[in-house]
Amino acid sequence: MLLLFGSLGAAWAQNTPAGEWQTIDDHSGKAVSHVVVKEVGKTLQGSITRILDPNKVNLKCEACEGPLRDAPFIGLTIVQGVGASPTEPLTWEGGHILDPKSGRSYRVRLRLKDEGQTMEVRGYFGSPYFGRTQTWRRVTAP
Repeated sequence: MLLLFGSLGAAWAQNTPAGEWQTIDDHSGKAVSHVVVKEVGKTLQGSITRILDPNKVNLKCEACEGPLRDAPFIGLTIVQGVGASPTEPLTWEGGHILDPKSGRSYRVRLRLKDEGQTMEVRGYFGSPYFGRTQTWRRVTAP
């Protein structure tokens, strides 16, 4: 019986973006960082927890404005205010994602794929048709 409930819990966990994700650069295809996504109330928030290139662990958000200017990449909240889509299953939208390299903030849509093991992260201006997509790989579930 315990095994059954443990399996159900693992399956449920894969239906949420909450957990740790490895970010993949959409140009090079290389793993870049880890982001932990957490549920905060009814929305999601994601922060960089690890930079994989040892030569870049001390990078700061030099292009960011206001209080984020020169904030270390590690610990930086890059995903905010994302809520479950009322119309699309396994999709979260309505928030923003920060590109710490450019300092720009974009609207964001998150969509789970591959039984929750990968997530399409689409940053865009205006319409989702005008943006770019990265695929993140799940490291751990919540």
